[in-house]
Amino acid sequence: MIEHRPAYHFQPPADWMNDPKPFFWEGAYHVFFQYSPGSNWDLRHWGHTVSRDLVHWEQLPIALTPDPTGPDKDGCWTGCVVQDRRRFHIFYTGVHPQVQCLASSSDLISWRKYEANPVVSAKPEGFGECFRDPCVWKESAAWHMVIGSQVPDGGGAALLYESSDLIHWRYCHPLFLGDPAQTGAMFECPDFFPLGERHVLLSSYGKTHWHIGTYADRRFRAESVGMTDGGHYYAAKTLRDDRGRRIIWGWITEDRPLAEQKAAGWSGVLSMPRVLSILPDGTLGIQPVPELEALRGGHWHYEKLALSAKGEEAVLLLDGPKGDCLEILAQFSIQEANEVGITVLCSPDRAEGKEITYYPTEHRLLGAPLPLSKGEKLTLRIYVDRSVIEAFANGRACQTDRFYRQREDSLGIGLFCREGRIIVESLDVWEMKAIKP
Repeated sequence: MIEHRPAYHFQPPADWMNDPKPFFWEGAYHVFFQYSPGSNWDLRHWGHTVSRDLVHWEQLPIALTPDPTGPDKDGCWTGCVVQDRRRFHIFYTGVHPQVQCLASSSDLISWRKYEANPVVSAKPEGFGECFRDPCVWKESAAWHMVIGSQVPDGGGAALLYESSDLIHWRYCHPLFLGDPAQTGAMFECPDFFPLGERHVLLSSYGKTHWHIGTYADRRFRAESVGMTDGGHYYAAKTLRDDRGRRIIWGWITEDRPLAEQKAAGWSGVLSMPRVLSILPDGTLGIQPVPELEALRGGHWHYEKLALSAKGEEAVLLLDGPKGDCLEILAQFSIQEANEVGITVLCSPDRAEGKEITYYPTEHRLLGAPLPLSKGEKLTLRIYVDRSVIEAFANGRACQTDRFYRQREDSLGIGLFCREGRIIVESLDVWEMKAIKP
């Protein structure tokens, strides 16, 4: 039987997972996540995992469970974790209706819900039904909360609240209103944080988008907008670690029918951690964390592989490396081409496989925009983990995909070029080790 369950990405032992909520404390990376144990995959709990090296993960006890008589009876939805004077606080959304709730802990393991939940019981007038996924931070002496919402017949809204005690919250105004043509009809899972000399607002609807701009007088003004990932990647949120890095995780969604997910007994994967930065042109830089190199095993290296195709396709299948748990690093010089890329999980006859394609004339890596400057080489870093494929290009474009191979021999790697000429300046392939049995 072909194994589709990832070997070096985190996921719980079984059942449903989605939206991550990361939090850093005393050298440990905690990631809380939406979790539905058992047969009812519609009832969200908060799962919890922790790592000290960003590679190996330990699953901890469930943090939040819906209370049949409480405002979270229909699920404990997404939110955030903050720390205040050696106490930790989860803010999260209860649904039907959507309200914001609070739970607290002294050890990040055992959580007690606030007896008078919810702490925010109704949305402001003039906004749509979406009212969820609080993001909380401290600014000067006051606490601030932004909640994802929507403008009816408009775009997303990040609604700003203020509190002095984390319990009593006052609505201020929209922190930011989105452009529906750029970021969709609503904001889910907002995340707001400083990065370099700018601030970043993440919002999710269809995809997770980033806005980079300035923050003053408790209002955010976007200067540029983009997409964190063009593929099966959603609800991304971040933490800041003790090295000053802003690290992001997303929920890697499935791409097969729910009945097949149920039959497999699991659904959803935590993405690999990625480091964010502000690039010189004011857009968002995204790179996999270097800690992942600890998983590398056997290695193959190639140089100066030329492909040329005129009116046809040029393909080169590599003789050496094969497998479904790999890291691939390739640098391309593109003389001219309509399509360039790498096929992974490829059968010997090329009847099955997943292509990671760059379109030079359209300036995109599959679904992710990627304009290259004159003379800039294309650099692809691809992580293959059974049914999960995470691709990074030139430090600024990402594409996460799913591929459930059906053939035992679909383990090869191929290079291809369509209508043009390319040189693969260098190509490295590593086997990747599993993080669990």
